[in-house]
Amino acid sequence: MFILTQFLFVFSYEITWTNYSFAFPQFIPLIADKTVFSRTFEEFGQILNISIEYNGDNQEQICKFDYQSMEFERQPESLIALVSDMQQIDIDVLKTEEIQQGFSDELISYAIQNWSVILLQKNGTIHHMYYNIGTNFTNYTSHKLQIIIDANTNQQILADKDNYYYVDNQQLIRFKIKDGILEQFKIPNWNKVNGHFKMFIKQSYLYIINGIYGICIYELHNNVIIQVNKLNIEEFQKDKNLIDYAIENDWLYLLDYQSGVYRFNITTMQLDQKFFIDYKGCRMISIKNNQLILIQQNLMHSEVYEGIIIDNDWIMIRKYMAVKQNIKNIQQFNNFALLISNPINNMYQKNLLDNFSDPNISKGTNFYQMEFLGMNELNENYIVGIYKYGVAIYFTQERPAKIFCQAKLSQQNRVTIRLNSTNCLNKNQSDVLNYCQSRLDYVFDIHGVLMSPYQEDLYIYLCIIAFSIVIGLFLAIFFVIRRYQLKKEKIDHLRKSRRSFSY
Repeated sequence: MFILTQFLFVFSYEITWTNYSFAFPQFIPLIADKTVFSRTFEEFGQILNISIEYNGDNQEQICKFDYQSMEFERQPESLIALVSDMQQIDIDVLKTEEIQQGFSDELISYAIQNWSVILLQKNGTIHHMYYNIGTNFTNYTSHKLQIIIDANTNQQILADKDNYYYVDNQQLIRFKIKDGILEQFKIPNWNKVNGHFKMFIKQSYLYIINGIYGICIYELHNNVIIQVNKLNIEEFQKDKNLIDYAIENDWLYLLDYQSGVYRFNITTMQLDQKFFIDYKGCRMISIKNNQLILIQQNLMHSEVYEGIIIDNDWIMIRKYMAVKQNIKNIQQFNNFALLISNPINNMYQKNLLDNFSDPNISKGTNFYQMEFLGMNELNENYIVGIYKYGVAIYFTQERPAKIFCQAKLSQQNRVTIRLNSTNCLNKNQSDVLNYCQSRLDYVFDIHGVLMSPYQEDLYIYLCIIAFSIVIGLFLAIFFVIRRYQLKKEKIDHLRKSRRSFSY
């Protein structure tokens, strides 16, 4: 009930609209069936919905509109099967122990630092490779960590500056890979961690998000860790179940399953007492450019809550239900988010308003891909996708909305385009909840073709023949003139010869 109340509050009091239209209708001359008018809508941001009205002699549907989209394509030559090739073998010919081995030797964690990709296999094998500009990995090497294999859980790999870290419930190991050689150093004063936990390293501080045990912060000094004790952290951890986190600039957002989202400044080591998001039961959080996504996981579906963080508060702009999808991970882009659920993944459009958006784009685009572990951005157009058994590079590009107009009949038609969008030329850019309602008027003056296709072909043939005749006449005249010049030169030569003989 609280969620529904706040959702209605947002749409009643927070969303504002700016109206935009052309000062005068734009006049566009076209030739029927020959020329095409097209334009993109970058200056309007994301198009929520569009309607096209025609007012002319003939009610011909001359325009076609394509909404903004996300190109997400795996580069075939980049796919590397790191763990095994068993997925390419008929399972009926394998022995039971081979099948068990195939499912146990899988990738479970990854880290990317300075174009270097590190992948952790369940048995302690480290896969290391570099990404260069293009669609391939280079300098691939594999290494074996000397770790305690038995009874270890929550295996993770982390990156910080030039160092990498392996961690599980029982051990913490710092290692480097230089010139293809692995050097590892065990952290001796690491204490066993109980329960399920998540961990990350930021500015030489190690953070452990540990469920009902709260959050622990350690400072790293080479091969020694020193626990950081803060009274406000200890007070904050009471009756909490911290299950996920997200980092945006200097803020660490902590997701508590029991109550909601808190915010912690990792520079000042202070809890933001003014910030709190009251959403219970969420298991996943993702933040990019102050756009926040929370995920509630249910048995047969997931609920997605999308909002915007403004100063010390947030405002939810959309609630979305992903049917038959249990979302495991999120990769946010500028205006899209990939909801990874295996095997059905959803390319979800952000910033949409359910009551004002086309239902066809509100539900996103599903695509099939097995065993996604996660993704990480390499540069503006490429991301690395990690599977449980390998790795690949994906090309990504956000494409703006576009319209095409072409007519078959000769007419003059006024086309009115009405659209709701996230941006326009006169929008209040300081207001993130300000959307646009625009009206664009075009007058298409469409002229019929002068000739039919048969007449055009005949005209072309006649032109070719006429051109050939002109060239032929030119060559004939040139030949006649040249022949005359040769005869004249011969006569002049004979006259000179006779005069010489008479002397």
